[in-house]
Amino acid sequence: MGDVALTMPVLDYLLTHNGPSCADYITKKTFKPLIEHHPAINHVYILDKDLSIGKLRRIIRKNKYLTLLDLHRNLRSYLLTLGFRDVHRIKKELIKRFLLSKFKIYRPPYPHVTQKYLKTLGVHENVIPSSSLYIPSEEEIRPENRDHYTQWKSGIRNLILAPGASKPSKMLPLETWEKVLEDISQEWDNILIIGNGKAEATWAEKISQGKKSLINMTHRLTLGELILFINQGTLFAGNDSGPAHLAALCGIKTVVIFGQTVPEYGFVPLNSPSLIEPPIHLVCRPCSHLGFDQCPKKHHLCMRSIDAQTLINEIRYLLREKSA
Repeated sequence: MGDVALTMPVLDYLLTHNGPSCADYITKKTFKPLIEHHPAINHVYILDKDLSIGKLRRIIRKNKYLTLLDLHRNLRSYLLTLGFRDVHRIKKELIKRFLLSKFKIYRPPYPHVTQKYLKTLGVHENVIPSSSLYIPSEEEIRPENRDHYTQWKSGIRNLILAPGASKPSKMLPLETWEKVLEDISQEWDNILIIGNGKAEATWAEKISQGKKSLINMTHRLTLGELILFINQGTLFAGNDSGPAHLAALCGIKTVVIFGQTVPEYGFVPLNSPSLIEPPIHLVCRPCSHLGFDQCPKKHHLCMRSIDAQTLINEIRYLLREKSA
């Protein structure tokens, strides 16, 4: 999700220089709600069993695009674009990433991935660009979620917690999140818990019992609904994961926890979020930008060393800053 969200500055640039409906986009069905409402988008092609690589290649040939941007640069995108003219591919700098992960060898500069994306258009940005999401219609809220959405919208202080991540090693321990909730729950009109992992869903179900202001929406939201809920939030706190990118693009105060990952990988959410990192130096950090099912060193100190009070203090600071 984050990779797709971070292509927004590319669409912004195309809109500014080429006008509305100037670009077609190929992605997975899951991510379509992220980009289909952007005015630069003419059509979104969904790569799936009904629209194979072969069929998409025929579409590309028929449409005679002036330029093809490969912002993923993997085997699938190579197969899609092989043999076409004017294909501009992102330079991922995989060797620098490997040296950083495997041997902790730093070789700056480490440009943000959006800067790498923009280079495919010949644009060299010295600063990380800002951007925003184009929000879907509230009609996308399904009947079973409307009561929760109405309650959520009615709040003035709405806190979003995203305790999950794509891999367990990128997650702050759930007991730390529980301590955060115990301390700050009375300071918010509503607290929304989101995520699609089994661990956080089970935990959220347990702690939300009998607490009306604690809204558990784990495993209950489509991506379009998730964007709408996040857009009505006041502040977001979560791990280095897809929802953090959505929150930052929605323009709300955002706290992102970087444990095993580091900003140097180039995937920090846009619009200057607040970052929390381990308070201790770890010779094993960073270990991967993707994450693992468990800590390779078995201690998970990159996340366990971040205490609840650090997160609580940052949440309270950003709320005061917003209220000032």
